[in-house]
Amino acid sequence: MNILKFPNPFLTTATYEVTVFGDELKVLLDSMYEAMKANNGLGLAANQVGLLHRMFVMDGLEGRFNIVNPVIINKSAKPANIKEGCLSAPGDFVVIPERAEWIQLEFQDEAGNKRHAVFKGIRAVCAQHEIDHLNGQVFLSNKSIPKHERKRLEKKWGIK
Repeated sequence: MNILKFPNPFLTTATYEVTVFGDELKVLLDSMYEAMKANNGLGLAANQVGLLHRMFVMDGLEGRFNIVNPVIINKSAKPANIKEGCLSAPGDFVVIPERAEWIQLEFQDEAGNKRHAVFKGIRAVCAQHEIDHLNGQVFLSNKSIPKHERKRLEKKWGIK
């Protein structure tokens, strides 16, 4: 499974809710996780590998998370102020000022079971970053990044 690089149009395409769960979905999530680990990532969204499923994989403190159909149900008002990068734009790291220090997430696992988790620090930033991917939003163009930095990133990566 190959990770797409900017400006591939899949990276700015919103994903669709997952409605079918089971072995085929688990195989896709396993392949995504392997690709993420092979590239030293912390998280990877489906549209980063050319899939339009609303799901991502992520390493957590307690191990791997398969996150399907995520919804942020609560978050801190305090910003995380942690630099983030992206496997689709290797080598660039920026602070997204609007990222919350912690989030409470509701999601389904690969079997369709409802789950809840609270993520803090870098994992909260990662989950918010991956959810943006699923919504077709890229961190390189995030409006909360200072304009001069955003312009530099957009030019470098061919984002419009």
